[in-house]
Amino acid sequence: MIRIACAGLSVLLSLSSRTLAQSLCPANPQPYTLLRQDEDYRYLCNPTCRHDDWDRLKYVPLEANEDGYLTFGGEIREWYEGFRNASWGLGTQDDNGYLLQRLSTYLDIHAAPRLRFFVQLTSAIEAGRSGGPRPVTDESKLFFEEGFADFGLSKTSDESVVLRLGRQEFEFGSGRFVDVREGPNVRQAFDGVSAKWKTSAWAVDGLAAKPVLNGDGVLDAPPNHDSTFWGVYAVHPLPEINGGNFDLYYLGLARKNAQFEKGSQNELRHTVGGRFWGGRNGLSYNSETMFQWGAFGPNGIRAWATAHDTAYTFRSAMLYPQIGATAGIASGTRGGSASPLGTFNPLFPTGFYFGQGGISLLGPLNLFEAGPHITLQLARSLSLIADDHTFWRTSLQDGVYGLGVNLLVAGQGNSRRYVGNQPSVGVYWNATHHLSVSTAYGHFFVGSFLMQASPPGKAVDYAAVWTTYRF
Repeated sequence: MIRIACAGLSVLLSLSSRTLAQSLCPANPQPYTLLRQDEDYRYLCNPTCRHDDWDRLKYVPLEANEDGYLTFGGEIREWYEGFRNASWGLGTQDDNGYLLQRLSTYLDIHAAPRLRFFVQLTSAIEAGRSGGPRPVTDESKLFFEEGFADFGLSKTSDESVVLRLGRQEFEFGSGRFVDVREGPNVRQAFDGVSAKWKTSAWAVDGLAAKPVLNGDGVLDAPPNHDSTFWGVYAVHPLPEINGGNFDLYYLGLARKNAQFEKGSQNELRHTVGGRFWGGRNGLSYNSETMFQWGAFGPNGIRAWATAHDTAYTFRSAMLYPQIGATAGIASGTRGGSASPLGTFNPLFPTGFYFGQGGISLLGPLNLFEAGPHITLQLARSLSLIADDHTFWRTSLQDGVYGLGVNLLVAGQGNSRRYVGNQPSVGVYWNATHHLSVSTAYGHFFVGSFLMQASPPGKAVDYAAVWTTYRF
């Protein structure tokens, strides 16, 4: 029982040396995670571990239940960004920039050893953008970002099974397929059921859910009844390859009136894939390959993609430079109206796909991308990341798309393959455990494909500065 164990631990610490007390507490504060429900503050039942002003809200014992406790937390994010020639000059233009504000708070209730409730309330507001907030991603004045119950079905020293019901967020792998969409102001949530099975050798997530479709009002975030998402994602460490891991997954998506350049039809898409990732002795790697099939109206779906990111950190050099490269290719459609849809669908990807900050203009559909990146550790809490991405169309019969699987520029009648080049740089400062300050700049040089579009595209400049306070 937690309270009895903590009481005994407190007595032990009161009779022991400072060295023993420090050994029973984390050496550093627990880092904040992208999914706040993944944080575990049970160690704060030991009063000697509480060093931060917020620690008293991270472990609040429940008087009626000796095994229960509450955790409070939240986030304040202020993000200011601006584009010159947004969407290559083809969309709404805003030369003065605009503010994106996100306020979030959560309550984590561990009511019993196998019963838990988690509620997260969020307000996302846009101010100053010409044309108002972009749909879905910029503004949702007040909504339940998450609200679920966990039921522990099994828990032993080497295995656990948890059933989760309600509104929840998912983060699988490196976010190429399923992520919380952290970059935009409004994150991606789902209404449904999921199950988590963990052993020493496997971590397996299964889910069946509907994506939440955020409006810009108050409590205006219903499930999208035109879309259903399901699947299984498994992670397995490879002990024979020190530092290596392997992910294996199947993901299904059904959408009504899905739109691609090929047309608008009901989409039923199945995805299978594998990911090999890890690191050792300064080398890091992250390679993924996936295949998709299904039905697009009366026709089939045949799509594929592969992506790779490899880097090496020179640990003995000044600034600890990490130098790496990315490369990836995703299929596009080709053939006549009766041929299968060949456009790859990244489902629900991360908002930080290509480049630093919110510069990600393109999604990984009908695209071949390659480029270098470098990271410099300017100080212990200050880093700089610079990258460069060059883009070409995979199929000349398909256009280019955004991260929301939305067609940006049609490809029919355009014989050019080169889309453009996008260098960007970001500076990231973790000022304190709670506060981070970041800035980013990017430029997109239009290629022959965009210059031949009607109207022709223009070079894009992007700049942003944002600060986040978490507790």
